[in-house]
Amino acid sequence: KNNFEIRVLLRHYWKKGLSARAAAAEICEVEGEGTIRKTATIKWFKRFEDGDLDFVDKPRSGRPSILDEEDLRAALEDEPSSNTRYLTDKLGVAQRTVVNYLHKFDFVYKKPRQDPYELTESQAIRRIEVCRQLLDNPLNDRFWKRIVTCDEKWVFLFNRNRSRRWVPRDQNPPSVARQDHFAKKVMLRVWWNVDGVVHFELVPDGRAVDAELYSEQLERVYNILMQHYPTLIRK
Repeated sequence: KNNFEIRVLLRHYWKKGLSARAAAAEICEVEGEGTIRKTATIKWFKRFEDGDLDFVDKPRSGRPSILDEEDLRAALEDEPSSNTRYLTDKLGVAQRTVVNYLHKFDFVYKKPRQDPYELTESQAIRRIEVCRQLLDNPLNDRFWKRIVTCDEKWVFLFNRNRSRRWVPRDQNPPSVARQDHFAKKVMLRVWWNVDGVVHFELVPDGRAVDAELYSEQLERVYNILMQHYPTLIRK
């Protein structure tokens, strides 16, 4: 049913003396769950009680609820970090309208990831080339087994227990001091492939991870791969 027919039913039940809740329940039982909400029923019952028996929506005041999609996209291209309040003022529409259109575009408001450093143009081009080369490979087991990757992590010698705890709802767990970044720690470097960890080692205390150390580590990883994955090395 359309809105006009639903409102005819509302006035019918209002004249019969049903409450707004009962009228909404009756309509939803016949027409389907969610056909009309109790809040909308209360609004229309109040209009009928005030002597307004018209079924047409009253003209709304305030900002329009429709905007040009291209205007919104252009505003986002000019300033992608604009919040909904700024876009509301710029486009002259209601804030809820801006939010609805952003949801329609499937846009979300995300904080940008922080990279450890800014790539030069040549570095960025090189990464794109490597990614394209990888995409040209057949994505099968043979491809995955050829990949050996590495990562590093600082491991603190003393770690505070920051796990979640069961406590009564009206109580908070005891606070825990933040980890001291200058506390005693060692750097762990790990190499792994699709089967698991290939090699790991701790960086000697006081030694920096420079080209010399990295070359030594790669040599050790190479020897281990030679023992356990000779086919990979030959290829």
